[in-house]
Amino acid sequence: MKKDADPSNKYHNQSIMKAISALKLFSHTEYELSISTIAERLEMPISTTHRILNTLESVGYISKNADNGKYRLGIGCFILGSNVRLYQEMAQKAQPFLQELSQRYNETVNFSVGTDKDEILCIAKINANRSFFATPEVGGTRKIQISSCGKCILAFADPAKQNSIISRIEFRKYTPNSISTEMQLREQLEVIRRTGYAIDNMEGENGLYCCGAPVFFENSGECAGAISISIPIGRVPSPIDNLIADVVHIAKKISRELSAGSI
Repeated sequence: MKKDADPSNKYHNQSIMKAISALKLFSHTEYELSISTIAERLEMPISTTHRILNTLESVGYISKNADNGKYRLGIGCFILGSNVRLYQEMAQKAQPFLQELSQRYNETVNFSVGTDKDEILCIAKINANRSFFATPEVGGTRKIQISSCGKCILAFADPAKQNSIISRIEFRKYTPNSISTEMQLREQLEVIRRTGYAIDNMEGENGLYCCGAPVFFENSGECAGAISISIPIGRVPSPIDNLIADVVHIAKKISRELSAGSI
């Protein structure tokens, strides 16, 4: 299993890193795991895994099912997640506007925010009610350079943060259209800053076209995130000018809504 961070980093506490890795193994589809499965996936001895799970259980982040002996996330994780109110409030305020855009085209729309790494996090999503490619669900992540949302967020980040994120990107070909060099990415970011929108033309997945636009906290001018509409290439309208205008318009409406409240 690939580790979440470079184990040689002298500033990382390895016990904490192992505990976090254990928590990240759980999902909606695998909400309970045996200690042997956890140890195998973390590539750790059973004894070490047992100590980590016992510690997490003592503070409420892991609980043990007494009936089958398997482990699951504890109430502490729920409480911690509930404290992430900013993203929840942003998603709630954006929801009706995302719905409006999705219904207009009957396509999937999402709202994503940046992280401190080379990926973005989906915080809201409206699914199309017809066949579609797999895209990240709420809570899912995507590499920042291969999505229209990610490129918008990166384009409008402050220079220091932008440079820091770009330095972490592994430029590899996910599809023939993927951005493969830093120079190519920076050229696209300059265009996005000038035009106010981004296109992902099958850069992350073959056959998938996305158009995105940035969302701002208007009071501070900070980029709050970005929205995008995802369309199978065979359903992309021609010309795309109206689609781009609608995405930008909805992003501006969300920006106004975020700025009007207490966020």
